Amino acid sequence: MPKKELKLKDTIILFDRDSGVSIFQNFRGYNNLIDDAEWLLERTPQRSRGFLIRTVSTNGQDGIWIGEYDYNSSQIIRQDIIFDGNSFLLSKMISDYAAHKITEKRIMKKLAIDALKKKIKSKIVQDFKYYVCPIDRFYHSCIHIEKINETLKRKFEKGKKIPYSLVAEEIAKTKPCEEVIVCPLMVPNSFESVLNLNKALKSRKLGEIKIISPEIVEII
Repeated sequence: MPKKELKLKDTIILFDRDSGVSIFQNFRGYNNLIDDAEWLLERTPQRSRGFLIRTVSTNGQDGIWIGEYDYNSSQIIRQDIIFDGNSFLLSKMISDYAAHKITEKRIMKKLAIDALKKKIKSKIVQDFKYYVCPIDRFYHSCIHIEKINETLKRKFEKGKKIPYSLVAEEIAKTKPCEEVIVCPLMVPNSFESVLNLNKALKSRKLGEIKIISPEIVEII
């Protein structure tokens, strides 16, 4: 589709492997997808590898442009333009956010990589992985936290004091998700993995794994 047929909208969303999701509103650039993206990348600190999404339209039809970049330059190395039902819904949601019709919490939930991978037919999106799972994602939307918590509550009574290694064993059974390279639950130090699980449980008010001694924890 020729670029000249496209109308570029003024919200750009950046997905970075290290720093997570950033939303840039009221963007005024050169009215050129590549030039605008590379101009923004040159001025974005702590960039590693990732992609940008920008809402576009043509002949009254809304869709999205996706541009991938790498850490060696500020250049777009791969791009997709998608017009289908799911890209239309994503474009509308982004426009609603820009118009203050939906909250940041709601849009960030919809922009989670695992959610996008289910909806957006783009190899750029499908190939994306965070390097280290973003803290907000791990604390608030990681699906493994509740599953592990349910298993622990089923196996051990509340207030039960057990070796922390039993908790670590349950964590180790978790299948790593495909959206990150380094998961806080899969760190080499098993005690650290228990501490990370505890932080996530407390952040969601699901309970606590209280440290009693270097070897013993209590399920609360």
